Amino acid sequence: MRLARLWGLLCLLLLGVNSSVYAVTAEQSRYLSALEAMRAGKALQARQLRLQLANYPLALYLDYYDLMLQPDPARVAEVTSFIGRDPQGLLAGRMKARYLRLLADNQDWAGFLRLSPQAPKSLGLQCRFYQARWNTGQKQEAYRFVEDIWMHDASRPGECSALFDLWQAAGLMTGPKIWQRMLLLASNPGNERVLDYLAEQMPGENAQLEAKRLASLYRQPAQLASMLPPGAKDAASIATLMLSRLARQQPDAARTLLQQQSQRYRLTSAQVIQIEGQIARKFMLDRNADERPWVDQALRRQHSPELMELRLRQAVWESDWNGVKHWVQRITPAARSDVRWTYWLARAEEEQGNRQHAQALYRQASYERSYYGFLAADRVGAQIPLNKQHLPKALTLQSALQRWSAVSRVRELLAIGETDQARAEWTFLMDEVSAQEKLSLGAMALNQGWYDLAVLSSIRAKAWDMLELRFPTPLTTTFQRYAKATGVETSLLYALARQESALYHKAQSPVGASGLMQLMPTTAAHVAKKRGINYVNRQQLIDPDMNIRLGSAYLKELLDNYGGNRVLAAAAYNAGPGRVRQWRRASAGRDMDIWVENIPYRETRNYVQNVLVFNAIYQHQLRNRAGFLTERERTMRY
Repeated sequence: MRLARLWGLLCLLLLGVNSSVYAVTAEQSRYLSALEAMRAGKALQARQLRLQLANYPLALYLDYYDLMLQPDPARVAEVTSFIGRDPQGLLAGRMKARYLRLLADNQDWAGFLRLSPQAPKSLGLQCRFYQARWNTGQKQEAYRFVEDIWMHDASRPGECSALFDLWQAAGLMTGPKIWQRMLLLASNPGNERVLDYLAEQMPGENAQLEAKRLASLYRQPAQLASMLPPGAKDAASIATLMLSRLARQQPDAARTLLQQQSQRYRLTSAQVIQIEGQIARKFMLDRNADERPWVDQALRRQHSPELMELRLRQAVWESDWNGVKHWVQRITPAARSDVRWTYWLARAEEEQGNRQHAQALYRQASYERSYYGFLAADRVGAQIPLNKQHLPKALTLQSALQRWSAVSRVRELLAIGETDQARAEWTFLMDEVSAQEKLSLGAMALNQGWYDLAVLSSIRAKAWDMLELRFPTPLTTTFQRYAKATGVETSLLYALARQESALYHKAQSPVGASGLMQLMPTTAAHVAKKRGINYVNRQQLIDPDMNIRLGSAYLKELLDNYGGNRVLAAAAYNAGPGRVRQWRRASAGRDMDIWVENIPYRETRNYVQNVLVFNAIYQHQLRNRAGFLTERERTMRY
């Protein structure tokens, strides 16, 4: 973590913090006062307050900020002492990384290795570690490491540059190694600059010309025939890379070039199949029905599960039930066991009048708690399969406090409103403990009312059947109040919030959505103006009451637009009403399950499926009869 970023974090910690509001104990008040003193540059006052805190759990943070805000290689002994107090803790790892970089910047390689006798976890620091080894005489060990990380199909961290320079200066970055790296990079998008750089490093005039030609072809794959002579080095491999690259944007052009140039470049059967697979993939993504015969012919030689599943989804889109049955047989046995394809095979049998076989397949699928399992149960009128497991006995808070110092810090951070840092501590702890301890800690968090941390525990433990842990019901009064005010089911509000934020009220998305129901500021302003709600700025969106009030109102608006249809409302909440209009225009009135299966955005497709499933689970959690689809949702044309 860089110094400016750390200052920013400290300022954010105190932004809007009022000790009279957050501080419950005298220790909490002193801690917040010490943070304020640090932010104001009053180091002496901060240290005096720190002395009064003794072993208070968050005192560790004051020591951390002191060492991080005033980094000095001369303070490494203090750093070592700090790490020793909680060697497996979140702050110890951050502190160690910061000082390792400081020692490396100062070329104190012996000090670096004293602080980190073993290679760190991050690749950037591993490069610094082996740079330290190199500079202290362990060159062969460093050579082996560089060789290992060099052959990769993406750029490497900037911290590795110095080590690569040493490797190059030792004469070990040979032309063949540069060339092989360029071929790897040419298989993936976004590597223009790295290819240009490597071409400049190629030794020898002829070799450099070949490398620059490869970099140019990467930008203009359609110029393959004019730019790449058949006798060029690795011409068949380069032609395969460039035709595959062209296929992702211009499949027609790639196919024409493949037909014209495959003999010229002496492409092997395997190379032709690889290129044809990329062309077929793009045609299928574009839903190009005219190219169906060519695609199906090409797919007979393919073994890619992704391509087979794309073709299957296309058959579903077209209600080509013979095609569904045919392509299900072409996917791997492992993929075929997925309940999704059991469901679609049942649909195919049903549409073709094979009712008895269809019913048997639906019942087979209906035992799984999933979108497809729920669809199958809905088809045969079976009870929705919740397959719920009971939580293990929760740890007492006192027991957890005694066993893990991180729990003490989490409790105090939550008490003073520092929920982001509490989640960081909790996540780090989850990754350090056993699966059973994750569950016991999660149950403890649930008992303490730390609902979003309970959800985090279920995710880290992959405890998919622990429904109490995965789907808690915080802020019940608030959710019920706005459900009643808007007429939206409480279960649906919970389902949306669980999908959007995992029930974390301060959640922030990369695109700017905020809070439990992940509202964009523009959406919030629109809803607030329409409803006469006093909304001033996005900071209000982390207030659960305001967020649920605006989010439920927006969801109600969408439901009204779609006649109460939750499928369309969920899709619009995620992708926007404009895209939903566009998808419906293209669908020409298909069945609900077919429409959802072919939502172009995978994120939105999964989102809709999850919201429907979560809604049914929350109906159960709220002691209501769990249902999946309404009659209108099931029968209307999409």
